[in-house]
Amino acid sequence: ALGGKLEHVIRTRMYVTDVSQWEAVARVHGEVFAEIRPATTIVEVARLIDADALIEIEADAIVP
Repeated sequence: ALGGKLEHVIRTRMYVTDVSQWEAVARVHGEVFAEIRPATTIVEVARLIDADALIEIEADAIVP
């Protein structure tokens, strides 16, 4: 609604239930963000709200 686009994302945090899968997570993140390259953190958590979810992604963006 505010006109935000992927190129406005400056930081992502990815909460995963299995950090051993970090390479696959990072590969897909790299494919999606390609040249944008936001600051990124991957954090392992015991569980997410949705028991079937393997990852939750939080993104911060600056929309001009």
